[in-house]
Amino acid sequence: MVVGVLTTVVYFVVRFTASSLTTSAMIPVIGAQIVAILFAFFTNKFFVFQNSRVSFRELLSQFVLFVSGRLLTFFLDVVITYIAIETYAVFFIRLLRLETIDYSAPLFSNQFLTLYIGSPERLNEFFFVLLIQALGILLNYFISNNLVFKTNRAVPKKDAI
Repeated sequence: MVVGVLTTVVYFVVRFTASSLTTSAMIPVIGAQIVAILFAFFTNKFFVFQNSRVSFRELLSQFVLFVSGRLLTFFLDVVITYIAIETYAVFFIRLLRLETIDYSAPLFSNQFLTLYIGSPERLNEFFFVLLIQALGILLNYFISNNLVFKTNRAVPKKDAI
């Protein structure tokens, strides 16, 4: 669980930092996915599944399988981002009534949190990124546990995912 949460934190920081630097919704998705995939591969391999095989061939094979599995999450991220953040954000902001929130309240106007939830658009993005990450943690754990690191495993540590 700890590694999944840390991967999500890495993803959030990269995505929202990149999001503040560009008007494109897709560039932050791509950058955050790449960084999160690399972080997740090595932390899952060595800490969660304690899979310490080090031959280059095995490492490359596991990495290709891992990235292939993560492409499903990447695709899900791109589709949800395109629909809920880039194309129909106004619809979801109205549906969730995000425009009715007082963004001058301390929670929303905090200098750090403003980057993530400081406007209806940011809060909409935050909600959908959170949804994407929750789905991703479940999908990625299943794929890693059953396909990528299935050999040489007993039971993952309790802080896995």
